[in-house]
Amino acid sequence: WVVLKFGGTSVSNATNWQNVASVLRARLDEGLRPVLVHSAISGVTDRLEALLAHALDGRHESLIVQIEERHRELASELRVSGGSELDTHLHDLRQIAAGIALVGEVSERTRARVLASGELMATVLGPGTAAAASGDLDAGFGGAGAIVERAGVGASGLVVQPDGRP
Repeated sequence: WVVLKFGGTSVSNATNWQNVASVLRARLDEGLRPVLVHSAISGVTDRLEALLAHALDGRHESLIVQIEERHRELASELRVSGGSELDTHLHDLRQIAAGIALVGEVSERTRARVLASGELMATVLGPGTAAAASGDLDAGFGGAGAIVERAGVGASGLVVQPDGRP
């Protein structure tokens, strides 16, 4: 196994996803089993931080629209659809922002959930593009929770045996 971590700029456009695909292919050709981890799209975490501040006084909708437009633009560039999963993340983000406006505070737990939505939304768009761009890459993609669930282990972690089996 090898973990490949890419930052927000690395996953912010189609050209950069082609580079991610090349790195994945190279690691596979070396006989490794890559696990792709990546950040939110460049600029999204900053917008999410601003969203938290603006939600306190109900001025959050324009930031959510910016975040949505950025993801839809990337989806179009990548020729993928975020589908219902992206819609669900955006809906949840709107609900959370409305809740912040209602109660007038942002807990650490809420802050973590909002910031994590950046990575979750990016995960909906990019990895399938890396698979397609690398040709015959046969891989399963999804959020860490789904991968852990598929592996049949608890949320506390994934134990890998010396022979590479989970």
